[in-house]
Amino acid sequence: MDKTKKAWVNALFLVVTLAINTFGALGRINGLSQKQISDMYATLITPSPATFSIWSIIYSLLLISVIVMIVKKDDPYYERAIKQISNLFIISCMLNIAWVVAFSYLQIELSVLFIFGFVITLSLICWELLKINDGKHGLLPLSFGIYTGWLFIATVVNIAAMLVKLEWNGFGIADEIWAMMILIISILLVAVVLSKIRNAAFPLPIAWAYFGIYQHLNSPEGFNGQYSLLQSIALVGAVVLIGMAAIQFYRNDLSLLRPTKP
Repeated sequence: MDKTKKAWVNALFLVVTLAINTFGALGRINGLSQKQISDMYATLITPSPATFSIWSIIYSLLLISVIVMIVKKDDPYYERAIKQISNLFIISCMLNIAWVVAFSYLQIELSVLFIFGFVITLSLICWELLKINDGKHGLLPLSFGIYTGWLFIATVVNIAAMLVKLEWNGFGIADEIWAMMILIISILLVAVVLSKIRNAAFPLPIAWAYFGIYQHLNSPEGFNGQYSLLQSIALVGAVVLIGMAAIQFYRNDLSLLRPTKP
């Protein structure tokens, strides 16, 4: 398939993915919206509902990205990008759709498998973008850095929701302790992934999610301030993640990605 067809196929898959996600969010797939299902399996690390507005930013950036790849398909950078990430992007769209369907039908365990594949595929896209990076094009690193970061924390929350569904007792350890451990371990995992993909945008949506967790723990609609230590860890975690993004940005010579050496 030539670059023109690949660019258009990317756009087609994104549009279909957006449509399926819209149906899922509105509860048109199984009569339950994603928010209703999330509320059924509430966890201490579920962010506040407002936090999920980041999806509008993610999909806006992705739409702009696929349009730019169509319009600028003859640009050497975008030509390489189309070649390197198109197959992975199509796979990510298919996994996205599969996750929405599984989650909508309350197949939470299956949805965890799909979201694992989803976030791994996005991480591979970030890796491919690192290999072709020239330091002059920031749209794709921004779009997929934010996308991957958000899916990282979504995967963590999805696993927690599965454990709630399975009524896992946590080996007798309090839920708050488990939640604190998860938040701390997640930051360590972010550091590992960041060292590989070197995308300064990657930690930012995770920081946003940590702030959303803090808000939900503190709000009357959430846990009304019952878990003060967990709140503090979530808030400090958000600051640490922003700091990680800033440090990576500096290491990248004030760029989202470090320019590839000639």
